[in-house]
Amino acid sequence: MSIVINILLFIVVISVLTFVHELGHFVAAKLVKAKVFEFSIGFGPKILSKKYKGTLYSIRILPLGGYVKILGDGDPTKEKEDRKEKGNLKNKSKLAQMFVMLAGVTMNILLAIILYTIYLSSNGWKMEIGNTYEDFKPVGAQITRNRVSDIPYELAEKGGALDSGMYEKGYILSINGEDIDDYASLTSMLGKYKSEEIEMYACNMEEECNFFQVLVSDEGKIGVFTGYNYEVFIDYSGNKALAGISHSVNIVKLSGKALSSIISSARETGDYSELSNTVSGPIGIYFIIDYFKTLGIITFLGILADLSLSLAIINLLPIPALDGGRFLILLIESIIRKDLNQKIESIIINLSFIFLIVLIILVMIKDIANIEQLKSLFK
Repeated sequence: MSIVINILLFIVVISVLTFVHELGHFVAAKLVKAKVFEFSIGFGPKILSKKYKGTLYSIRILPLGGYVKILGDGDPTKEKEDRKEKGNLKNKSKLAQMFVMLAGVTMNILLAIILYTIYLSSNGWKMEIGNTYEDFKPVGAQITRNRVSDIPYELAEKGGALDSGMYEKGYILSINGEDIDDYASLTSMLGKYKSEEIEMYACNMEEECNFFQVLVSDEGKIGVFTGYNYEVFIDYSGNKALAGISHSVNIVKLSGKALSSIISSARETGDYSELSNTVSGPIGIYFIIDYFKTLGIITFLGILADLSLSLAIINLLPIPALDGGRFLILLIESIIRKDLNQKIESIIINLSFIFLIVLIILVMIKDIANIEQLKSLFK
């Protein structure tokens, strides 16, 4: 039953993202008075369809996508005949054509903004981002911290802490009578007493506390593994009206920061496995849905916003089969003041589409090969 629910949710998520994206192209085409043959959700044989004012609205059997068929945006075999029609998209200005191409991406971004606003408003206008990004500079927000405990620690196999008889696990409260507030203050304090003995006040997990005489190494270490005792948030409480927009920008910035860190680490170690795991397809989305469906509707809407924003970014890539690539072609045509040969353009778009299909298949094969690792990410 759980698998069936996951599949249904997967179909709903893909359908919503596709519907919103294609609705953007559809509305934009209508606004520039281009002729729309069909607005379809899904591919393959029709399940339901209705023609209204010259446009066929349909739901097809394979719900993993959709399309809007616009006159002048597709098969060039009837180019000369179709070009005579007033509703041909090619007869519209380059600006109007660019508007239609980017409308789908715009709608996905708008959906993300709306969903982020709902998500943030239901979570006190803030989102936890983890201590790794405490130095992050957000747009339209501020970084806030919430202390949750004293500094947790666990003894290493050797070091001054072990030799002093400190508890195996517990919390560090002070050094030489000075309170230790967070990880940064701990490392700073140990740095002052390199190769010296310090008096450390610590408590175990049962709240039994004591003083310990601990020798600090010449590297400023005492042989403990420590954790963070603060929650770090992006706080939009001072910018509620534009929180959804600001958060969309910040999510892109955070993703870029994380990706840059992974790439740098991969270059240093020569291990690119973690980098490959940042790219996932339908199987990865399935496991995301399986995990986040248990965390409530608000969290699920936040994930839907992430996916919508990701879809927009992917579609902006300068690949001819994607909206970003089509926009780039139109931009080139507007600069050279001449349309590219339609047959050549069609070949380029079709080849890039084949490339995308092959890439998706390869990503799916990678996900299947690493399916146990994918599962472990969402436990």
